[in-house]
Amino acid sequence: VVVDRLPKTRSGKILRATIVKIADGEDFKPPATIDDPAILDEIREALKGIGYPQS
Repeated sequence: VVVDRLPKTRSGKILRATIVKIADGEDFKPPATIDDPAILDEIREALKGIGYPQS
C-alpha cells in the first residue's frame, strides 16, 4: 500500500514497529515523541482499504 507520509518521531525515525502492529490488528500506544499522530489514522484507513488486518 502507498501512503502520502510515514509516521516519524521528532528526531526523524520511522515508527516501523507501530506500522506492523497496525497491519496485524494489534493494540498499540503511539509514542509521545511522534511528530503527527494523525498519520497513524491515515495508515490504518489505507490498510483497511486493502483488507488489513486479516482475521
